[in-house]
Amino acid sequence: MDFARNNLPPGKRVFLIYTCGSNTTDYTRKVKRIVRDKSCSLLGTYCCRGYDTFGPFKLFGGIAKGHPDEKDINGAVELFKRLVENV
Repeated sequence: MDFARNNLPPGKRVFLIYTCGSNTTDYTRKVKRIVRDKSCSLLGTYCCRGYDTFGPFKLFGGIAKGHPDEKDINGAVELFKRLVENV
């Protein structure tokens, strides 16, 4: 959050791409607020599973092993292609 708060220039068009161990939560809530506060235009977001060893998951060797995989990466590429075509 600090990086976005300190480095995102105002008024830019931005998109968010991120990984998470479990996609049951919107992890972009805080950064979306920063985007809005900086008067930026959010063009889209992409989330896919990612290897996660946070907290108790470390005890079990992590979750979402093998992610992001090729399908996940292709999803991010497709989002980027759509964004570029619409700019």
